[in-house]
Amino acid sequence: MHVRAEDLEAYRDRLWCRLPSLRIHDEDEAAAYLQRVPMCLAFGGYALGVPTMWVAACGVRNPVFPRHSHHDAAVGLVWRAKETLVHSGAAYYGRLFLNKPSFVARSWLATVLAGYPPVKLSQEAQAVSETLKESGPLPTRELGIRSGICDRRVLTKAIEEAQTGLRVTKVEERSDPFTYVWGTLSTLYAQEIDQAKGIPQGVAQRKIVALWLNSLGLTQAGRLARILGWDERIVRNALADLVASKTVVDEVSLEGARGFWVGVCSLLEEGINGPASAGKGPESQGRDAG
Repeated sequence: MHVRAEDLEAYRDRLWCRLPSLRIHDEDEAAAYLQRVPMCLAFGGYALGVPTMWVAACGVRNPVFPRHSHHDAAVGLVWRAKETLVHSGAAYYGRLFLNKPSFVARSWLATVLAGYPPVKLSQEAQAVSETLKESGPLPTRELGIRSGICDRRVLTKAIEEAQTGLRVTKVEERSDPFTYVWGTLSTLYAQEIDQAKGIPQGVAQRKIVALWLNSLGLTQAGRLARILGWDERIVRNALADLVASKTVVDEVSLEGARGFWVGVCSLLEEGINGPASAGKGPESQGRDAG
């Protein structure tokens, strides 16, 4: 099978809200966006072909990030959404995909926790995780003091690593003075942690790969492995299972691109159907994973 590049981009335009008519305007629409695209970046990554909430707030395919972002309406919307959606129970927010700030729809968090392979943390990231486990939520400065990390850059890197390892999350923002408060995932997501224990890792990984494939339309194992931060073999195995179940199609050629791709059936067989299939792709419901 062969896919034109513009057909792929049109599929993504409609699913990722990269059209003025689909642009998200407020936090309620941001929550609805996560029902269409349950895993996405907050900012950045759109040039790499990854769904991004800021792009949806702009409502165009290739927006230019503003020089004065504090006065930009789309930036402000995403900045508010990362607080509102977490505290309303609609989303998880933290560094995850491409090691960048990311959203995960709350209904998918247990599947993510079950599917992500455990990672060995550096000594500093482990110290951050253990300190929060013993002390409870702490502001950034106090976390550094209690974990014995005096260098601010080292502390920032350790917190980021602990986030991508799904050990630590931001639980609060304080404004006077401005600081983040950090805690273990169990601070906000104890229920999802418990649910994850009942989901087989392979099942969860296949569901995560299927969801991302539905969102991307087309992908290759190496590209998706980079997004997820997984060993490419895990993605290849999950894609092979999906192909064998005839959920997706392999050996697809993409106009202007090298190699073969794996594609979602709604793009390959039904053409560009837009948001009618959004969020209802292969194995799309994370809450059914158990």
